[in-house]
Amino acid sequence: MLLTAGAVVLMGMTVLAVNNTFTNHGVTLQQTEIGIYKVSLGMSILEEAMGKAFDELSIDTDLGLTIGLSLTLGKEVGESYPDFDDFDDYNNFQTKLGIYGVDSIAIRAAVTYVDPLNPDGSTTTRTWHKKITVSVWGSVQPDTLTFKTIFSYWSFR
Repeated sequence: MLLTAGAVVLMGMTVLAVNNTFTNHGVTLQQTEIGIYKVSLGMSILEEAMGKAFDELSIDTDLGLTIGLSLTLGKEVGESYPDFDDFDDYNNFQTKLGIYGVDSIAIRAAVTYVDPLNPDGSTTTRTWHKKITVSVWGSVQPDTLTFKTIFSYWSFR
């Protein structure tokens, strides 16, 4: 009788340990999937922005001097996402996406002019180079993922 009771206790402990392992594995798998989703969202914003014109004033015209570039960075009056037409429209872009029952993911983008001698910084002077920084974070995984790229203006004649 005592041997049977001991076997039942040992079996119960084994079942609980296996259940705990499966639960931890499920949480880890879910966090990994959310992380991959956040990377995908951040890279998608970068790729979208890189597919647009360099500047509002360069959509239909070749520019020869930086004085012809927009002084302010951001969307123009009447523009809204996803209908942006140039790179700097993504400046101050923010959105939130929900994964039902799992997480809420926030995305924020900032665009600045970049001095070619200091690509990690930013400048208020108009240059042929703009940098976008996209930040993505969630409520369950508070780690912020940051993606950056520089877009340069080229004109072929």
